[in-house]
Amino acid sequence: MASIGGTCDEFGFSVDEELVDAYRQHQLRMADKRVEMREQWRVLISEIKEKNQVIEQATSQQERIRLAGEKTREVRRILKGPVVNGIPTEFRPYAWPLLCGVEKARAARGEHVFPTLLQRCEGADRNQELELDLDRTFPGHPLLDKESAYGVEGVASLHRVLNSYALYNPAVGYCQSMNFIVGILLIMDVEEEDAFWMISHISDSVLPNHFAPPMLGAQVDNKLFAILMRRHLPELAGHLESIGLDAGMVCGQWFLCIFCNRMPCETVCRIWDVVFCKGPTVIFQVALGIFKLCQDSLLACDDMGQAIHLLRAFETSLFDSDALLECAMLQFSAIGDVSKLREDLLPQVRKEYQEHRKRMEAYRMQENIKKGKDLLKSVGGRLSEMGHGLGAALSQEVKERRDGGKGQGELLNAAKAKGAGWFTSASSLFSSLTAPGPQVPLAEGTAEGKELGAREG
Repeated sequence: MASIGGTCDEFGFSVDEELVDAYRQHQLRMADKRVEMREQWRVLISEIKEKNQVIEQATSQQERIRLAGEKTREVRRILKGPVVNGIPTEFRPYAWPLLCGVEKARAARGEHVFPTLLQRCEGADRNQELELDLDRTFPGHPLLDKESAYGVEGVASLHRVLNSYALYNPAVGYCQSMNFIVGILLIMDVEEEDAFWMISHISDSVLPNHFAPPMLGAQVDNKLFAILMRRHLPELAGHLESIGLDAGMVCGQWFLCIFCNRMPCETVCRIWDVVFCKGPTVIFQVALGIFKLCQDSLLACDDMGQAIHLLRAFETSLFDSDALLECAMLQFSAIGDVSKLREDLLPQVRKEYQEHRKRMEAYRMQENIKKGKDLLKSVGGRLSEMGHGLGAALSQEVKERRDGGKGQGELLNAAKAKGAGWFTSASSLFSSLTAPGPQVPLAEGTAEGKELGAREG
């Protein structure tokens, strides 16, 4: 999603110049439908808010947790049909947190959690890696651009939410792509505390094990998507493999930020409407839908670069979210229970990662042994060279002093001085040769290339 200059959409993102006409035509087609939808959703939201009063009247924490959980399940049941057609923009700040179970999380973990974390954010507990990514989050968007009227506060809000979560869940901490997810939540006017609990829900339930090293969840999803491609789009899957394109790796970036890196913001929000209501299965259905809609064009591609360019161009111009979601929901309604499929694949991915860790440890050990042998060889050669040099120097010194009539005591002192200098040089040499070298780099972009270090499951 671009965010700088030109024609902007209703959310403040710029529209590529060559796509402006297509964007405007889509807006005109959707205008009447959106008016009708607003009226329908106004009635739905009013009914849901009336039920919320029951939770507020709960007298104990356990009762509040139970009622909040029941409400979330009931709302998901009521809205599972309407959300496919989209939640109107003005209702998302209320509906999204409700669908993500924010009320239950807040009731279970305490109303004090977020305010307490905010106090720590104002102190010394600031995430330096996060600080670097703040300016990279949708650069140029008026809400997140420090040069704009609202940008300073928008960036500060983004920092508070992300840093609070990093403090709340140190096993996960902060991971790139979280900034884009929270950025969209804030642009959609979701309250900071709701955004905090929503990123917690996304990390725990929608994208489990995606953000914490070694990101095994991302590798599981890549494998799972490749399996689904071969099962539901076998011809396309075979063609992509023949030109060297791994469909599982292509979808990795889509999954990690739930499609918000390139697609138009309204399409992203339409996808999120359904994901928050129906769960992570929708992510795979949408990814399959993209490949299905691009199938004929991809089958005509002769190389990997051409196919990737085509997919990126399709993402950027994907204003018709109705066509995408219709394809995803109807043609791929029977892909199975993604949570169960993930559980089945996780042991295999963990085993592959552990085997790679062993290979890398063996490699490091071999490199250390080689380094030790080279060190001994180098030290031995240098010591021999320095010993010969010292012997020659002492012989010359003795000869010169004898010829000059020096006494035995002075000759002994001269030898000691030469020896001390030799030992100093040998010590410096040994220190330079035994200094630790750089670690063997792991391959980036794979589960094998990331260190194991956080919660899995």
